[in-house]
Amino acid sequence: MRGIQSEEYWTGHAKEIHRLAHAGFIYGADAMKRKKKSAFTIAELLLSLALLGVMLAAVAVAVHASIHSHGENQSLASVTQTARWILNRMTHEIRTAAAVDSTETQISIIPPDDGSGVQQIQYEFSDSTLYYRQTINGSVEESILLGSADDVTVSTFHVIREVGLDWQGLPCTKSITVRLGLVIDNQTFWVTASASPRRNQEY
Repeated sequence: MRGIQSEEYWTGHAKEIHRLAHAGFIYGADAMKRKKKSAFTIAELLLSLALLGVMLAAVAVAVHASIHSHGENQSLASVTQTARWILNRMTHEIRTAAAVDSTETQISIIPPDDGSGVQQIQYEFSDSTLYYRQTINGSVEESILLGSADDVTVSTFHVIREVGLDWQGLPCTKSITVRLGLVIDNQTFWVTASASPRRNQEY
């Protein structure tokens, strides 16, 4: 009896082990399936990388556009400041002049006698350089307003002189118009200014 029971016992025990092992296998298989479902596939990974590349490219384009725009704004600011400095000085001296004469690339100004000894002021464009000269008590002092070594250079300095008659019916300079071409970073900017002498002209 003990032998039979022992055989039945071991038989039942073996069946139980088999059942548990089978259940564990099924459980492990289910877990592996779940792992497979939760993992990224190669296609999904490639798609993610492609989307990331598109996003980075868009950011790079935006940054480049911002840098380019900032550079253009700085160039425009430099040109504006330079043009204002030159033309404001020039137009002020023309307005207060006792006499003004000009060629296409030169302006000669005779200032009023204010006791400073300045007898003549001259602006001249030559060899890509804009010169400023003052004749003081017979001595000429020359300086360069803009030259080829500056960040902002001059490409054009064109002077237009309008001639009229003064109150005595004599020819005089009615107005001076200057067209200035300024170059920075291989870009040319054009500025124009006009001024009329307030005093009666000598010629």
